[in-house]
Amino acid sequence: MQSRAAILRESLRARQVPPPSEVKKPIWRAVAEAAEPVTPYNLSIGRLMAAGLHLGHSTSLWEPATLPFIFGTRQGISIINLEHTLVYLRRACNVARQVAYRGGSILFVGTRPGFQDLTIEAARRCEGYHVSGKWIPGTLTNAQQVLGRHASPDPADPGRLPKTFKPDLIVLLNPLENRIAIQEAQLNMIPIIAITDTDYDPRRVTYPIPANDDSIRGVELVAKVISTAAQDGWMRRKQLLDKANKETRARWQNQ
Repeated sequence: MQSRAAILRESLRARQVPPPSEVKKPIWRAVAEAAEPVTPYNLSIGRLMAAGLHLGHSTSLWEPATLPFIFGTRQGISIINLEHTLVYLRRACNVARQVAYRGGSILFVGTRPGFQDLTIEAARRCEGYHVSGKWIPGTLTNAQQVLGRHASPDPADPGRLPKTFKPDLIVLLNPLENRIAIQEAQLNMIPIIAITDTDYDPRRVTYPIPANDDSIRGVELVAKVISTAAQDGWMRRKQLLDKANKETRARWQNQ
């Protein structure tokens, strides 16, 4: 009869041995699965936590309106509940996907130092636009004066004032420093997706995402996921238009 110590050693040895499927898995596949890029379809709380999106600001800077999104406090730092972050981020992805699918334009705004490159990359990914420098007051409320001088003239009528367009959706990565942009978007009835930390009132934007806005890695994850969702909607629209054009050509040829 085996002793308890022998049974314990055998059980520990059995736990340390990986299953046969893991042993037979190629190394390249294991590495690829571990480094799988984040998309709107494989988001998880673990990925959000690894990016540092759960770390809020000091409790002395706490905004009471963020109470539903706070899990607790640790060493004077507010901890964001990533379950809410995951839900609100998925909702933002759905909004961006639908706007792109319906042919709308998306403007990414990230003016904080360190956000410029990821803002430009996110805009290019989904054929959108970006503001990576300082937000110029009047960009939306006085667009003809601020942006009209930089727009190319109409070749059919050079004397006519060039047209300026307003975005259908704004993705704001640092709302604390862009209050003027938020006010202008509200005056023009433009919805806003924004990362709202524990020191910012989430009621000021249309689609808040409770998360840490100081982590460059976390902000990059949020921008990448939203732009990927918008890219998905843009590709679906392109496929639908191509299919409609082919059907129209075939109809004309049959006639």
